[in-house]
Amino acid sequence: MTEVVHIKDRKEVIHEMKFSPDGSYLAVGSNDGLVDVYAVAQRYKKIGECNKSSSFITHLDWAVDSKYLQTNDGAGERLFYKMPSGKHLTNKDEIKGIHWFSWTCVVGPEVNGIWPKYTDLTDINSVDANFNSTALVTGDDFGLVKLFRFPSLKKGAKFRKYVGHSAHVTNVRWSNDFQWILSTGGADHSVFQWRLIPEGMANGIIETPPQEGNIDSCSEESDSDVSDVPELDSDIEQETQINYDRQVYKEDLPQLKQQNKEKQNSLPSLKREKAPEESLKLKFVHGYRGYDCRNNLFYTQTGEVVYHVAAVAVVYNRLQHSQRLYLGHDDDILSLAIHPVKDYVATGQFRKQGGNTL
Repeated sequence: MTEVVHIKDRKEVIHEMKFSPDGSYLAVGSNDGLVDVYAVAQRYKKIGECNKSSSFITHLDWAVDSKYLQTNDGAGERLFYKMPSGKHLTNKDEIKGIHWFSWTCVVGPEVNGIWPKYTDLTDINSVDANFNSTALVTGDDFGLVKLFRFPSLKKGAKFRKYVGHSAHVTNVRWSNDFQWILSTGGADHSVFQWRLIPEGMANGIIETPPQEGNIDSCSEESDSDVSDVPELDSDIEQETQINYDRQVYKEDLPQLKQQNKEKQNSLPSLKREKAPEESLKLKFVHGYRGYDCRNNLFYTQTGEVVYHVAAVAVVYNRLQHSQRLYLGHDDDILSLAIHPVKDYVATGQFRKQGGNTL
């Protein structure tokens, strides 16, 4: 690589940057709470500034026509700007007509459904939409990669979730052909390659059951598919919202039952969105736990290489450049031993509550 130009306009960390779809501009978001817009053809001369955020910039996306930009910030704001000037856009009709080239923002009605109950704004670190498959992938602080439908408008949307990372997932992105997903781990120092699998199929062949660790979960948080009240996932949660002014007596039961029946008939049943028909399969893991572990890489009987990274035990075939992955752990694998005959391997993981697990 050769440096084309060197620019330092901000004091704080640059958190996000994207070129416009037509290649004319570069938008740079920093922890100063500003987005600077540079003209590529003018040797990256600054020509605009977006300055309405009250906190650091976390995500940004361009419109298809390169005339608009949307941003998210640390305060949970979603703001819109006209490009390349950076003028703040507030006209709802104009905003409604914008078609986005990408979707990596974590805040907005289109991604309401990705947020579990009782989570913090920082719990979901990254999202990326696949407009072709109407699917959205997310990476969160719980080490999970999740697949949702897009848009995901209703809270408590169903999803498919996948494990393997042993720490927070810092970023997720679709490949250029939208057939692969890359996810990066924070403290586990790894990059995972996931293959998008059509429903029940893989290259025209019926797909085998998901490998261990690929938990195709349609629900993780909710105890009911139907809610009688918006944003309440079940009758159990709805019950906690009721305040009784006096003690309930036996003779009150018929009246209460009738009131409850009338209430259920008057309110529409709000069913959460289904999980996407597609699924993901972990195909390759890049990385090796060597910075704080020793004696954890061996050859097997057949000449394959066995080692570990994050929460994954890897058997690597050098001739085929392929991996077989064991995903039974739920935290960092810290140790690995091989049998003298080299046909069995034992792995041990870290356990947060003290001690290790084999």
